[in-house]
Amino acid sequence: MLETAEERPMPYEPGKDPYANLGASITSPGRMIEKITPADADLAVYYKAAWAFCPPDVAGGFGTVQLVGVDNADASPCPVKLLPGLQPLPPGQLRRVLATGTTAGVEVYGIRDK
Repeated sequence: MLETAEERPMPYEPGKDPYANLGASITSPGRMIEKITPADADLAVYYKAAWAFCPPDVAGGFGTVQLVGVDNADASPCPVKLLPGLQPLPPGQLRRVLATGTTAGVEVYGIRDK
């Protein structure tokens, strides 16, 4: 997980942030990016967007990530097929990235506001 504002070695400089006054919304740029560890339980926080990286040496470079949206039923995950490399996941808020059914070695990154 990335460092919090309190742990950053360099101070945050609002003058360098053209988005500082932008209200948080589903379409506003995310303020935090964190690596998500797939688990068969709800995430500690829900994410408004996510990206995945499928290394070329994992399952021949093709993988799957099992996603559960905020309003999806627990038993209705959406399997998303991954190509080799870094790619955005379908737009939508996430509450789970399941370990079950997600290809081992795939990395998932969540984007959220504070």
